[in-house]
Amino acid sequence: MNKNKTTKALETASAIIVTILAGVLYALLAGSLVYLLWPVAIPAAFPTLVAIGTLAAKLTWWQAICFSWLLGLLIRTKSFSKEKN
Repeated sequence: MNKNKTTKALETASAIIVTILAGVLYALLAGSLVYLLWPVAIPAAFPTLVAIGTLAAKLTWWQAICFSWLLGLLIRTKSFSKEKN
């Protein structure tokens, strides 16, 4: 009986670790893409917002990683709430 509980606990722990690693990988890849595209796309799409300072003209790599991670959390949370309803 204890072996089954231990196996289940290890499976749960490994699932959590894989989920965390997938989130980190997503943030790194998406953040790098945002970092590369931001200085070109955002000033061209929203020149007035960049000119008055509402949107940044440039982001650091770390800011892009955090931005993509937060955006991913918002999108994921919204999609989960739609599935539950």
